[in-house]
Amino acid sequence: MLFNSIEFFVFFPIVTVLYFILPHKFRWAFLLFASCIFYMAYIPVYILILAVTIMIDYFAGMWIEDSQGRARDLFLFISILSTCLVLFIFKYLGYALDSTS
Repeated sequence: MLFNSIEFFVFFPIVTVLYFILPHKFRWAFLLFASCIFYMAYIPVYILILAVTIMIDYFAGMWIEDSQGRARDLFLFISILSTCLVLFIFKYLGYALDSTS
């Protein structure tokens, strides 16, 4: 779904209205669900990649909260590295390979 498509023109107002109608404690789950729907509109199988990064970041956040010192830094580094690695692989790897050959 592109930002300038009819689908987005319908999707965005519905999500916005539902967000403000829902009780505050359910908004985060709704936004997660709506984000996944938006992401799956382009290529549905990519939700698996998004699910892996969501889980890594979620658990890293929990471990960061429970840890101290260098362990905290390590979990933050793992979270940032995994997210950037997925971005690099799917967005820039083809360009980087084409540029080096």
